[in-house]
Amino acid sequence: MNFLIDTNIFVPLEPASKFDLEANTATALNFHSLCSKSGNKLFVHPAVTVDIGKDKDDERKALRATLVARYNVLVSPPPPTILDPSIVPQAEGNSNSWVDNCLLAALQGDLVDYLVSEDIGIHKKAKLLGLGPRVLLLGDAVTLLQDLFDKTPPSHPIVSTQYVYEIDTNDPIFESLRTDYGGVKFDQWLVKCKKEHRQAYVVRSPTGGLSGILIWKPEDSLPNGYKGKVLKICTFKVSGSHGGNRIGELLLKPLFEFIEHNKYQFSYFTAFPKQDQLIAFANDFGFFEIENGDSPGELALCKRFEYSTEEAENLTPLEFHIKFGPRITSFKNNASFVVPIKPEYHLTLFPELRPIQTSITPVPLKPCGNAIRKAYICNAATKKICVGDNLFFYRSQDISAITCVGIVEDIIRSQDASEIARFVGKRTVYPFDEIVEMCNSNEALAILFRMVKATGPPYIRLPTLKKNGILKAQPQSITELSATAIQWIRQHVEM
Repeated sequence: MNFLIDTNIFVPLEPASKFDLEANTATALNFHSLCSKSGNKLFVHPAVTVDIGKDKDDERKALRATLVARYNVLVSPPPPTILDPSIVPQAEGNSNSWVDNCLLAALQGDLVDYLVSEDIGIHKKAKLLGLGPRVLLLGDAVTLLQDLFDKTPPSHPIVSTQYVYEIDTNDPIFESLRTDYGGVKFDQWLVKCKKEHRQAYVVRSPTGGLSGILIWKPEDSLPNGYKGKVLKICTFKVSGSHGGNRIGELLLKPLFEFIEHNKYQFSYFTAFPKQDQLIAFANDFGFFEIENGDSPGELALCKRFEYSTEEAENLTPLEFHIKFGPRITSFKNNASFVVPIKPEYHLTLFPELRPIQTSITPVPLKPCGNAIRKAYICNAATKKICVGDNLFFYRSQDISAITCVGIVEDIIRSQDASEIARFVGKRTVYPFDEIVEMCNSNEALAILFRMVKATGPPYIRLPTLKKNGILKAQPQSITELSATAIQWIRQHVEM
């Protein structure tokens, strides 16, 4: 596979001196190493020289201009004018926007499989152009290579709940927060959290340090003055070295479950405008900006969990899920399907759902298991599945039960393994060689979906499903559910 790197990836890969080492240089070098080991290629766009030429340090500029030759340079890439001008307006030549558009044009022209960039502006443009899954943050690019090609992917971390006073507040994860909020002021706030016995969701690295932390507290109003039952996210931070392991989504899972069980109406957090990655991440889970009367220098991002009948009727099933979920889904104007999945893939995709002790040989767990947004690939012949449909995953072979439900975000069918791999991207549960095998045998069906919730325990097993006419036998392929079957399942899993 071919990866095109933005200037903000090239620069940390090529520090001109020890003083030019970037915060993500180690991650960039890991990405470069994984590409080399797996036989994938790194490319730069000729337009990168425009960015390099803007460096005011002449010596460093000359050195980096020379170092570009160490990479594969795209030959005769398409001009940015191939991009839809109604989505991406033409930019002045040699401007930053023009360089961004050049990179996106190369991606749209299929000269490369992925573009790797830390620029959120490029990610936003790519999403509008329908190229979103093919533009990766650096950490996500590392994870994708580990998932698709690495034989020893990192293990699945576990979220624990701790009081703030149990946490080492000198951990490096707090350094940037001290910088943003003032060291003394931030430390005083941490002391307050300890005295108030506030709790946090914590993910630790194999060495015991913090990979991610989310501190919350109940409140009775939003920053815009609106009253209600509110859960404030006081701190939401993922270590830079773990950004590609979906730690942010892993931390949100127990938070959303807590919100559902305790019937909170709203959740919110504040962020500085410069935190564009965090803001874009939050927007993708239904957080929207509201007036911040408490701290005008920061943005307040709020998520609602209550909705009107009119809102439920007027939104598409996927829009409804994103805005008010993730632990709810719609059953109006959409279909529902049972999706059989083998135990080993079930464990990797849904590691938190371990219904019973089984004899399945443990497999290395992947970052895709951390995520709320996931992907599934099979050779099912069905062409009925659409965006917004519900997927009831059925763990076959050992426990033979429906264990969880998801909602379809997008689908494609193809016999091109590279196209399937590009589509599932950082969500994949399958190594690339298995994707190739599926595409060789038949056309593959790839489904991007968002996990809604578990359907137990207790899970609905095959004898119960057969007895109530939900299934006639063990499903061998994706099976559509009848309206009567859907109603029965909803009653038994409180959906």
